[in-house]
Amino acid sequence: MRFPSLLRACTFALLASLSSPAFATVDDAHSFAMEAAIPFVEQGFIVREDYWNGEVASGQGLMIKHQMFKGNEYAFWLGSANEGVEFDLKVYDEKGKEITIAAKSDKMFASARVNPPRTGTYTIVFSLTSKKEKSLYWALAYGYR
Repeated sequence: MRFPSLLRACTFALLASLSSPAFATVDDAHSFAMEAAIPFVEQGFIVREDYWNGEVASGQGLMIKHQMFKGNEYAFWLGSANEGVEFDLKVYDEKGKEITIAAKSDKMFASARVNPPRTGTYTIVFSLTSKKEKSLYWALAYGYR
């Protein structure tokens, strides 16, 4: 008679894995960032293994400083594990001038592509806003070619 309890446990595990916001994690956010990277990889971008992630209040802006090199093209992918999120993702030079040449948003991720005019430290500025959730999981990954 162990079979019914095993069946119940498996059913519960399956249902838990299908529900999204209640069980969202930063790992899920990273998975969506990697999903955003797919078209870029197909165009020759190399995805870096390191990435940033965390939890942030809806609407709160975050910024990350990152070294980029002239001659490389970079792409940044911002993913969220929460549904119904609006993304804002831009890249700025040391003088505060936006250098983003292409940006795109989808349901669970956003991307920004840049071609730095010179080698230096640049600032990636982003926010995630939700009408439903007060706190959002995020991950920001990047690649270059």
